[in-house]
Amino acid sequence: MSAPIQHVSATLAEVLAAGRPYFNARVAEAKHHHPNLDTDAFAAFLRTGVDSVVGSVAAVAPEMTTSVAMAAFDIALQLLSQGLAGPHARSDLVDRVWADLAPRYARLVAAEATEVLGALSNAVIHIANVPNARVDDWLAGMALLAEHADSSATLRLFGQVMAWRAGLAHFRDGALRGADSLPEPVALIALGADSASNWAEIREAYRANRWWSTQAERRAAACTGIEVGQFTGFGGTFSQPPEVRADGQGFFVRSADRFSLLIADAYGAVLLPATAQEFAKAAVAPNLPVSLVGVSIVIGDRRIELGLPVDGLAVAANEHTIAVTSPYTHSIRLLSRS
Repeated sequence: MSAPIQHVSATLAEVLAAGRPYFNARVAEAKHHHPNLDTDAFAAFLRTGVDSVVGSVAAVAPEMTTSVAMAAFDIALQLLSQGLAGPHARSDLVDRVWADLAPRYARLVAAEATEVLGALSNAVIHIANVPNARVDDWLAGMALLAEHADSSATLRLFGQVMAWRAGLAHFRDGALRGADSLPEPVALIALGADSASNWAEIREAYRANRWWSTQAERRAAACTGIEVGQFTGFGGTFSQPPEVRADGQGFFVRSADRFSLLIADAYGAVLLPATAQEFAKAAVAPNLPVSLVGVSIVIGDRRIELGLPVDGLAVAANEHTIAVTSPYTHSIRLLSRS
């Protein structure tokens, strides 16, 4: 950092020049704790992510430019030291957050730089680590809500709601409670509802049916079902065909010596760690309002082709979802009961 960083904006260049001793000391300290820190990669992230954040703050709160630059510099060093940002990172998601998303929250960054930049970075990293989560959906939703964020608490709430809608089904209850605390027009935007909708009706529709959504394509998918799992040899989750037992929240799953809690709704499904004891206590043979006819499952007036041999087909259900497993597949088929 002793040499000037080339190709940054005049705003960031001025801050870096004025605080050169401080910034050099921070890089030296980071190198001491993380000898493999690539200073060229860090410089590249300064030119993209940090510069975008600092420039956006300078445009709306110029008096906060220096303090935000210092906070952003320190957080960027942490991210680069852990291989989470910059040109050599495992993905470009954090870079995208800093370059494209965080600037939309410029006023909030100006007020709470460390909290906001940390929260956005940590959130996208967490969501990306959840199999089948739709990170692009989360990024798009967070961008849409940016103008309505008035505090870091609201930002975290937006993050939770959009993470749920991006496939993190275990966030559902908290997201709905949080959305209920938002102004009605903002809650409707967060849930993807038409602005003319009634929030109370939307909220009750979600609470009444886990497989309902404001998105027609999600409601349609719930009717035909979604699949969870796949064989570990093909990048999936289960090393052996899974066995499923119903629980009020979802389903406990056993595959070989691995146990999981499966939670699903219209937006997706997640597998959380569970124990053998929890699996053993779960329901084994509930009374189901379904029947198997050949290779189809019949739920009321719905008939869904499973495309699996009849031998060994097993069905489990809770009050909102039906799970179908087979010794011939490593996937779990989930269907809405309604």
